[in-house]
Amino acid sequence: MDFTFSETKRDPGRDCFVYPAHSELDRIALAGLRRRAGADLLGGSLDGPAAADPFAPHTTHMLVMVEGELVAATELVAYSPLGLPLTEWPALRGVLRRSRRLVQVRRTVVRPGHADRPLPELPHGAVGGLLKGCLQWAVSHDVSDVVMEVAAPGVARRLAQLGATPVEGSRPDAAVATYRLSVNELVARGFRAGSPFYGYLLDYDESVLLREHVPALV
Repeated sequence: MDFTFSETKRDPGRDCFVYPAHSELDRIALAGLRRRAGADLLGGSLDGPAAADPFAPHTTHMLVMVEGELVAATELVAYSPLGLPLTEWPALRGVLRRSRRLVQVRRTVVRPGHADRPLPELPHGAVGGLLKGCLQWAVSHDVSDVVMEVAAPGVARRLAQLGATPVEGSRPDAAVATYRLSVNELVARGFRAGSPFYGYLLDYDESVLLREHVPALV
């Protein structure tokens, strides 16, 4: 029996990439996308701190680029001695610290008209591509749980479909609730769920470029 490993080459048909930001041009494009989008997909604020962001050294920006245009982005903030930039962090840190590896998703923005718009290389839209990149990044960095603050009921329902649950001690009926998603559970769905979406999240894709030097988890 031949166990030779061979990657299947895929040509997406156009320039489409999901990758961590690594240049000043990426950061300029991200600032432009935030101005154009105007709102955080999770319902939070896009405003940064008045001073320098203390979490910046522990933050990775995941981007979705199509034909040279940035269409989606989010921040992945790794747990560090600073904790996480959660509003409820003082009340929830005792519960969340039990997680082996923890990352917070925040400031998720999508170019208008691209959230669920299918493309040949993004069959589940820019949001699906962004989630795919984030999941594969989380697996490659040994992340166990992802947390996010949600202030949009519709988004909370969609996160629940993915398996996200309110963090113990957080009020799901509050204006802003904190949800947790198990990386292992989401990966497992790719092997047992009937929906092709979960298989897509794990499927090899040359457009997903994660070989970057990114902040180490503490």
